[in-house]
Amino acid sequence: MDIAVALKRLTLDISRNKLIDSGDKLILGCSGGADSNAMLYMFSRLRHSLNVSLLAVHVNHQLRGEDSTADELAVKQLCQKLNVPLIIRRVDVPKSGNLESQARSLRFGAFEQVMKSYSFHKILLAHHRDDQAETVLLNLFRGAGVGGMAGIKPKAGKIIHPMLGFTHQELMDMLSAASVTWQHDDSNLDNGFTRNRLRNDLIPKLKEDYNNAITERLARQAEIFNQADKILLDRAKLQTKRIAMEYAPQRVVLEIPALQRLSDIEQYYILRQCFRLVSGVETDFMTVHFEAILDVLKSDGSKQLQLSHGVKLKKMYEELHLYTKEDSTAQSEEELEIDADRARAVYGDYRFTFKYLRVAPKDIFTDEGAIQVLIDADKINYPFKIRFRKPGDRFIPFGMKQFKRLKEFFIDEKVPKYDRELVPIMDDGEKLFWIVGHRIDDRVRYDDTTSHYLLIKAESTRIKPKRAANRKKTRGNDESDEL
Repeated sequence: MDIAVALKRLTLDISRNKLIDSGDKLILGCSGGADSNAMLYMFSRLRHSLNVSLLAVHVNHQLRGEDSTADELAVKQLCQKLNVPLIIRRVDVPKSGNLESQARSLRFGAFEQVMKSYSFHKILLAHHRDDQAETVLLNLFRGAGVGGMAGIKPKAGKIIHPMLGFTHQELMDMLSAASVTWQHDDSNLDNGFTRNRLRNDLIPKLKEDYNNAITERLARQAEIFNQADKILLDRAKLQTKRIAMEYAPQRVVLEIPALQRLSDIEQYYILRQCFRLVSGVETDFMTVHFEAILDVLKSDGSKQLQLSHGVKLKKMYEELHLYTKEDSTAQSEEELEIDADRARAVYGDYRFTFKYLRVAPKDIFTDEGAIQVLIDADKINYPFKIRFRKPGDRFIPFGMKQFKRLKEFFIDEKVPKYDRELVPIMDDGEKLFWIVGHRIDDRVRYDDTTSHYLLIKAESTRIKPKRAANRKKTRGNDESDEL
């Protein structure tokens, strides 16, 4: 392949897919094989016109003895010839388990460590059109959905694949024209690896019996699926924000009924978007994960599911939680003592304000994320404490005359068991006078004889407030004082 033609094609692909920006500092993964050597050579020729800085990184997996040493030496010599700085990392790949997967994980770990240490912007990998065809087939067999059928994306976060427009043969021809040699990895002939069986057996058979241009056709299909995937993902981002009760990195809470009203493909993309947000990983949400979540949604009661990359999923009544870190507030928070003259306090996920009044307010406003109760201030012992629940807790719920165990109250109120440890409780030593967000004790209700009122407001930091127009107004000595 003519070198000038190859460089022009690469430049156009970079521009069309918006892969690289002027001033970028680029890490080039270099194994010493034809594909990565071609990428290294071409970017060394284009670095000035693209206005980029280059740093080659070679990861020696030390799995092939002298051949691994030869690969390292060849990369070093080529980088010296092309005047590209090089960093070499040697890793020890465990001999047990999935060798290919573990080597890949260590390799990417090395790339990311170098990128962080040297403040580089992007990692370039030399996957080409033949790799794309293999990936599409692999993902088809794995049932990876539209996103999987998009194959290797030209740009996935900080990972860039600029060589997808070239076949392996074209890259070798270009290197020959440039008098650049490359290393051969005999492990590519080992059909013990699934990808090698595709490359060495299945794809040649498909070319011979069905379509000689199968590689090009599969690569083109990947481009189409990639466009469809982007459209669906953009739509899912908007839909997710509409049905999310909480939407932030490391934690998303979805309203299950709203989610289930959508089609399967919409549900898939919403859950994939939530997984991406919580895990920080662009890929690895598979159809198998989606199907497992659907099973959870259809099940009765509270359920848990462990996904990949440390993401956990919990179904709690009509809420679906995806998160990476358990709430540990209840375990770490000590009891907080509140004196009669204290006006504000923070405990758990709530900010509290305390206002003492001589006259009951005409209106009590409450909105989502702000809970208010009005009680008889003279029926409380001071100082009181704010704490989390303890074994044996009980109180007399508003409107009742008998004690009820707090555990039974939570069950009747359908409070998810994972949230029960996080509910603040106001305890004056004699009674639990407010189970925050749920019920006051009947013994602190105000009546016609009340002369001192205590208005307590609790604002949650984890629920988005409604607009003022949606606020509800209540009045009176009944349970609607707390909404």
